[in-house]
Amino acid sequence: MPGLITLTTDFGTDDPFVGIMKGVIRSIHPTVEIIDLTHGIEPQNILQAALVLKTATPYFPKKTIHVAVIDPGVGGTRRAMAVKSGTSHYVGPDNGIFSCVLNAKSRCVELTQKKYFLPEVSATFHGRDIFAPVAAWIAKGTPLKSLGRPVKDPQTLALPEPLWNGKSIEGQVIYIDRFGNAATNIPGELVSAHCPNAHTLTIKIGRTAIRGLAAHYSECAPHLTRSLINSWNALELFEREGNAARSLKLKVGQNIQVIP
Repeated sequence: MPGLITLTTDFGTDDPFVGIMKGVIRSIHPTVEIIDLTHGIEPQNILQAALVLKTATPYFPKKTIHVAVIDPGVGGTRRAMAVKSGTSHYVGPDNGIFSCVLNAKSRCVELTQKKYFLPEVSATFHGRDIFAPVAAWIAKGTPLKSLGRPVKDPQTLALPEPLWNGKSIEGQVIYIDRFGNAATNIPGELVSAHCPNAHTLTIKIGRTAIRGLAAHYSECAPHLTRSLINSWNALELFEREGNAARSLKLKVGQNIQVIP
């Protein structure tokens, strides 16, 4: 039973934390495969991690175990949790990080069975001492019910929702990638429903107006800021061969309007 575990953290790759977690996992389950989903989540940005899990985890095989550690409350009162949702497991802090993958059929447990932890648990590195070993034990076939007591009220985030007000779509920037592309919470179908002419729509960000919806990045000239529907099926602002977030001074949570 080789198994597959992914890791999502805000640890970056300069420090040894990710490598240590992999060492713990392999010490318990030497044949398990480990994939780095990303370690570039902004520090303490739980919403960003939740959105990454939402968009990325459906592309993994059944029975994959996704470990997510963005954990500003480590060592405090927040629960450690494992989740079975659909055909996948998720392991991490109960701080809203799994908001986008939870549904009415999800099963959650608080991790209380210490025999599945490392012998010594620090107050600052539950990724190493709790989440990594629990993921390895799940990959070895340990059932969810053996890991702790049921959780009926997992923490969820207040996810920003787009709104059509009769004249425009109101939304906000929810994710900025390393290229400076800014994904919004406005899905492609909402744009197509209210803005049938892609060439005439206008996106307003403060006093800046961006006109037209491109089909792909290379459709516009270098250093021109435009919008498109990205691989997440979300409206995205980009600058070809540039950085839209820097050019437009964009931040996560910034409001935008889409006008037909």
